[in-house]
Amino acid sequence: MKLKSTIAGALLCLATTAFAQWFSARAQVTILPYQVAAQVFNPFYQPLICSGQVFGQTVYGQVFTTFFAEQVMPIASNRFAYVVTTPAAPFITGWANIHCRYSVWW
Repeated sequence: MKLKSTIAGALLCLATTAFAQWFSARAQVTILPYQVAAQVFNPFYQPLICSGQVFGQTVYGQVFTTFFAEQVMPIASNRFAYVVTTPAAPFITGWANIHCRYSVWW
């Protein structure tokens, strides 16, 4: 009986650690002259918790960034993150680095 409860506890621990792993999310990045926008979509049948950064580089070489942390994404939902600049220094490129993990609390 004690062996069965130990095995069950070990399996439970191993099963819940699979949900705690972060993975890279595929972000769709749109670059406009004065804004870089990143969109993340949750295609899974479980809620996600996502964190990430959005970057935009101007014509003068400056890199602007914004971040978001621990945003809950329900099933089939979107999240957006933006970086903006002034008309005097438009963006020439932009990218995003977003990581998500499955939410075990929902």
